[in-house]
Amino acid sequence: MKKGIYSTVLVLVMVFFLMDVHAQSVEKDSITGRKLKVEKWTILEEYEPDMVLSAEERIGLKKKRLVEARKRKGVLDTLDISDRKRKKLLKDLYKNPFSDRLLKTLADTKFEDEN
Repeated sequence: MKKGIYSTVLVLVMVFFLMDVHAQSVEKDSITGRKLKVEKWTILEEYEPDMVLSAEERIGLKKKRLVEARKRKGVLDTLDISDRKRKKLLKDLYKNPFSDRLLKTLADTKFEDEN
């Protein structure tokens, strides 16, 4: 009886370990992990088509914004700041990209010349 319980527990531990390892290997980047979608038609576009950008233009703007966010993430990753502050700044980057804390930190960074 003890041998059966022991082997069952061992199998469950191995299954959970393998699921965890698989989940870590499948993890995607939070910026580019999903497909870009915008609404094809908006209500405003129905009544005032010259005031609204087309769907292709909006996708282009979204791509530019994501590229800029990726650059800012790279800058934040290279800064010599505490992990707690880095997490707050990354949260600001995704939730509120124009927050005062994020913009002040990026403005205060000094880059060394490669010469």
